[in-house]
Amino acid sequence: MTSTNLDLPDNTAIMDRVRGALIGSALGDTMGLYTEFLTPQMAKKYYPTQEFSLVEPVTKLYQDYHRARFEPRAWTDDTDHTLLIILSYLREGRLNPDDFAKRLRIWCEQGLLVLNRLPMGLGNTVGSVVLDPSYLSHPTQTAYEKWIKSGKQIAPNGSVMRTVPIGIICLNPAAAEGSDIEIHTFEQALKMGSVTHVDPRCGLSVVIVSALVRLLCLDQIRNEKDIDALLERAWTYVSHKYRFVAEENRDSCGDGSGSSSSLSSNPSERGDPLEGGGMNRKDFEKHVYAKTLDELKLADSRTIGYTYKCLGSGIWCLRQVLKRRETFKSAMIKLIMCGGDADTNGAVAGGLMGALVGWENLPEEWRDGMKHREWYNGKIDQLGVVLGLREGEGYERLEDRDTEMDGGKGMLGEEEIKKREMEVMERILLAEKKRAEDAEKEMNAAKKSTWYESISFRLS
Repeated sequence: MTSTNLDLPDNTAIMDRVRGALIGSALGDTMGLYTEFLTPQMAKKYYPTQEFSLVEPVTKLYQDYHRARFEPRAWTDDTDHTLLIILSYLREGRLNPDDFAKRLRIWCEQGLLVLNRLPMGLGNTVGSVVLDPSYLSHPTQTAYEKWIKSGKQIAPNGSVMRTVPIGIICLNPAAAEGSDIEIHTFEQALKMGSVTHVDPRCGLSVVIVSALVRLLCLDQIRNEKDIDALLERAWTYVSHKYRFVAEENRDSCGDGSGSSSSLSSNPSERGDPLEGGGMNRKDFEKHVYAKTLDELKLADSRTIGYTYKCLGSGIWCLRQVLKRRETFKSAMIKLIMCGGDADTNGAVAGGLMGALVGWENLPEEWRDGMKHREWYNGKIDQLGVVLGLREGEGYERLEDRDTEMDGGKGMLGEEEIKKREMEVMERILLAEKKRAEDAEKEMNAAKKSTWYESISFRLS
């Protein structure tokens, strides 16, 4: 694959923001694991200093059943899926939904083979869609049918968490083949997102984040008005694409548990699952124009994975850094200390903020300690060569074994998969044992303290 020089004003600066977006997203995912599924109160209890480091001394993950499964200092499924899009693009030379779907199926069954990572954190929607027997033949149609069977109620964040590279790949105007590059970005985001998620709110989320990343990398987001203008262009595009009737005057707002406007019961006559759908304008505004993170109720267990929560928290962080009220680090810490689906919220926020500040301005104590960072930076370099953002002798896509379906490592056999699963289970059991021992020590210490205070009181 030969590179195409973008002939942009400052490719070096753009490349730094590209790297900032991708590594920033991975860092947000990694840091978010510290507090994923915790309440804000629990997050403060387990991380009272609210200081985190991935370099020595490394901040240890609170060990419970969920966190014990993961590698320390490493990202989760959000970045794995982001990488699947990048690897697919490097192999195919284009955004290919069918190729991406095949990679998702392999990931669900065997993990990210190129880095020997297990498929940890698999979401309910992605799992039910991708593991369906008909999925590889008709990915988007399968996703649509699952959505219909759910009563058109599911709008989770599994597609927006991986969409950052879409905006980067769409930096190249040649890919639009003469059409408007922003509309092309919208189309590509929808196409890749609908491989697993077809709810229009999911569609709007991937469109906004992908387009924002592209504009941020080009340094074309200078103030909040630029953000707001993009939000409105995206709303207009998606509302037309899905042909919904927005019901702005309804008192109720959708919350991820159901749509608050009429939905077409069937796709269009030509059977395109992207046609039809509905959203509520008030619900959208409530999230993307939120003044505080508290307004988003990120740890609400009923709506924890709602795509608008993830979108809204990412845009809030971007606004704060853009206005220089927060840094990448301070905004990220505030976000993850809210708990909830912190890794996914962090991945999207990290991608947006990273595209704004660039790789050079990411916190070193996170950036320089994240696991697999050298390998990931190498892939970003190759992506930069393909996009014409950095010099290189060209990239021969078929010679890069990392981009093969099995990561160049070969598929795992049944015994090998069982062995890896047993290793994870052993890690979980050891963590649970240590947690029980620590709890017992804490309880005994509390009893001893109470006894001592009682004796002291009597003697006095």
